[in-house]
Amino acid sequence: MSARKLTRGFTLIELVTVVSLLALLVSLAAPMYRSISASNSTRSAAYSLVAALSLARSEAVKRNAAVSVFPLGGGWQDGWQIESGGMTIFKNEPAPNLVLSGPLAGVSYQPNGRLSTPGVVLFTVSATTGYTRCVLIDLGGRAMLNPGERNDGSCV
Repeated sequence: MSARKLTRGFTLIELVTVVSLLALLVSLAAPMYRSISASNSTRSAAYSLVAALSLARSEAVKRNAAVSVFPLGGGWQDGWQIESGGMTIFKNEPAPNLVLSGPLAGVSYQPNGRLSTPGVVLFTVSATTGYTRCVLIDLGGRAMLNPGERNDGSCV
């Protein structure tokens, strides 16, 4: 019989190697995670805005009354509210770490589903990293998400 004992466990060199490989993988993945997170945040806020505008348009037609969507607080990133005749229909929470821009006075839908002010209305939803989503309201009052996502902060 051999006097050699069976030992279990890892050597220090093995542990240092595994920890350094793990640190390398994390350092490579962190920037990509931030990019994906910013992209998802802008997409989510843009879809929420489109849903709110669509709800306001359908409520205006359903109620046969004017329905408004306007920003809360200092701007659209502080959230928005849908209101008709002084009654709140829906209220959206703030969008942290995003910059939303649109008409500061908000938008108002007429009972026929069209905007009270003529012309195309543009909203932009941007992350601090540059990802931008654009929401357009066309001449008929329909809100839609611009299909492309831009990294340069533009909506073209």
